Amino acid sequence: MKFESNDGVLTVFLEGDIDAQNASSIQAEIDAAKNAHPNDEILFDAQNLRYISSAGLRVLLKFLRAAKGKKLVMQNVSRDVYDVLELTRFVDLMTVKKIAQA
Repeated sequence: MKFESNDGVLTVFLEGDIDAQNASSIQAEIDAAKNAHPNDEILFDAQNLRYISSAGLRVLLKFLRAAKGKKLVMQNVSRDVYDVLELTRFVDLMTVKKIAQA
């Protein structure tokens, strides 16, 4: 996973699968990046995210709660990941932008 901080926005580039096997380490990585840029808002880029399980959704939920009323944004979301976010109503909790179709 990589991170980029520009103009008060910390972009978190999610990749691969986020599931019970790696959710806690991913959360720790994002926490460390957020602690390094405490005033930045978080933007999740899901272009390379293939799958997210309920454990991955818990990671997102932690950052939704920490946003204190601000809507988080997840961009470049694939159809499969969008379906999971829609089914679990995360699309009502955050701004979710599907990947641009060519």
